[in-house]
Amino acid sequence: MRKHAFLIIAHNEFDILRLLVSKLDDLETDIFIHFDRKVKTIPIIKTEKSGLFILDKRIDVHWGSVSQIKCELALFEEAAGHGPYEYYHLLSGVHLPLKPIGEILSLFDSWKDKCILSGLCQSSPYQERLKVRSYNLFLKHYSSMNGVLRNISQFLWKACVAIQRVLGIKRNREIVFYKASNWLSITQEAVDYILSRKKEILSTYRYSFCGDEYFIPSELMSSPLSSKVIDCKDYLLHNISRSNASTYRLAEYEDLCKTGYLFARKFTK
Repeated sequence: MRKHAFLIIAHNEFDILRLLVSKLDDLETDIFIHFDRKVKTIPIIKTEKSGLFILDKRIDVHWGSVSQIKCELALFEEAAGHGPYEYYHLLSGVHLPLKPIGEILSLFDSWKDKCILSGLCQSSPYQERLKVRSYNLFLKHYSSMNGVLRNISQFLWKACVAIQRVLGIKRNREIVFYKASNWLSITQEAVDYILSRKKEILSTYRYSFCGDEYFIPSELMSSPLSSKVIDCKDYLLHNISRSNASTYRLAEYEDLCKTGYLFARKFTK
C-alpha cells in the first residue's frame, strides 16, 4: 500500500486544523503535527483512519528566523522514523485541500518520483543579499504582538543589515540559491538527502531571514535530484500581500474548490 506523510506546523486556528486533519484522514496517510512551544494547551485532535503523531519535541518558532527551518527538519525526522513514504507534504495548520484526498493521492501517483514545489525561482540579488547572504540578527521579536519589542527588534535588525552593507560583509558567497514556497511535497529520496545535510543546512541558514523559503529548493537544485524538481503552478493557492498572506473564510471554501488548485492557505473561520 502506498503511504503519504502529511506534516503540519500549527500554532493557532485549531478549528481549521481539525477540519484539515479530517480531510486528510485516510488509510493511506499518516499525519504528523508540530505545535509551537508557545501553545499552552494542545488541542484534542483525532483521526479514524490515519496514523496521528504529535511531536513531543516542540520548538519555539519565530517568523523569519532559523527556528522555522528547525521545525521543518524536526517534522521530517519524526516522519522519516515511521517511513518510508511515497511523499512528505509540508502544510501549515491553516491549509485546506481543495480536492478529495483520494484524488490528491492519485495525482501524486502520476508524478511518481518528482518533487513538487510552488513558485520556484532565483530571487532578486537584493532579496538574496538581504535574506541569505547577510547576518540577520534580532529576529526573535521581529513579528512580536508587543509593539515596543517589535519596533526595537526591527530597528536593530535594519541597523545591522545596513552596517554589513557599508562594510561589504557577505555570507555564503559560493552558494547558488533558489527560492520557492516552503509549503511543498517531496519524496522519500529527497527527505533522506535533506536530512543527510542537516548539519550543513543549519550552519548555512543560521542567520538567514525567511530561510525556510530557500533551504529545500537550494539543496535540491544543487543535488543529483535537480532533474526531479517540478514547479507546479496549481499546487497552492496562497495570496501574499506585502509580507503577510491574505486570509480566506470558510464560507469561500466551496468556490475555491473550483479553482483547480490542490491546496489553499490561509483559512480562518
